Amino acid sequence: MNRVLVIVPNWFGEALFTTPFVRALRRQSPQAHIAALGWPQAHDVLLNNPHLNELIVYDERAAHRSLGGKWRLVGQLRRRAFDTAFILRKSLSRTLLMALAGIPARIGFDHPKSGWLLTRRVAPSDALLHKAATYLPLLSAVGLRAEDGPYEYQVTEHERAQARLLLARQGVAADRPLVVLHPGANWPHKRWLPERFAALGTRLIETQRAQIVVTGGPDDAPLAQALQRQMRHPALRLDGQTTLRQLAACLEQAHLVVSNDTGVLHIAAALGRPVVALYGPTSPQLTGPLGDPSRIIVAHHPNCPQVPCYSPEHPPHDGMASITVDEVYAASCQLLERGVR
Repeated sequence: MNRVLVIVPNWFGEALFTTPFVRALRRQSPQAHIAALGWPQAHDVLLNNPHLNELIVYDERAAHRSLGGKWRLVGQLRRRAFDTAFILRKSLSRTLLMALAGIPARIGFDHPKSGWLLTRRVAPSDALLHKAATYLPLLSAVGLRAEDGPYEYQVTEHERAQARLLLARQGVAADRPLVVLHPGANWPHKRWLPERFAALGTRLIETQRAQIVVTGGPDDAPLAQALQRQMRHPALRLDGQTTLRQLAACLEQAHLVVSNDTGVLHIAAALGRPVVALYGPTSPQLTGPLGDPSRIIVAHHPNCPQVPCYSPEHPPHDGMASITVDEVYAASCQLLERGVR
């Protein structure tokens, strides 16, 4: 393998889960040119990854939405003359693009729709593995070792300096612990109640002298507003004010991040931040934060009606409701008092 293309999943949390795979591939193929292809969100997550030589954006919703756009991408890949493609998700469209690009070795997971386009098919594991570990059998299929480990995210010095400036302008002081609360998640039944985040933030201000920063995307504004309204003390808000890269750089400055199961949680863990992870309908065993266990506490009650539950239409989940402010506060204090930074 001299020129290798890794096709990564769409969402930025899933893209982060591929970084142990990329690291293991690099360690065992030190001279290879390794590129990754994925959605713009994946590009933002993998930017500056030391194990990748190149990032190629597959913008399926814009530039590559039409047949003409896809054909231009095929031409781009042909010119790069990749000899091997690892397809980390079962996808007919992506596997077909790799075949049309003339990549001779196409390794991926067997599937009735796309398996016939692969040159090496790997049966998906039936074991209960973390999502990051499920990609590793593709390495074994070509005689490489399946090496697991934490995921990775790189913040640049420029991004770090900009984050410090942004937080200082918001009024964040250097002599008090900075606690990030992230109340959003892609599905409502994965969200802890804003009033509980507010109660947690209030207690951390009163007992730990914490400075509370609420983060989220533009769509999280109602959650952030509800949280801020119900706190007894001021909280700073960054929801909708940052790009993903800027948000990550701000997360790196935090002494603690409390978050639902979402991509922001995993970026915080990848950056080595102490995290309290709130899980209800999803499984920490399958998609829990990876990293130093002394920096991670997961609040999850396994007596939930269905885990994992991936239905966006599911009503508010009993598992999230059963997580109390007291237990999240205790976990938060435990991590803050360790002074892990």
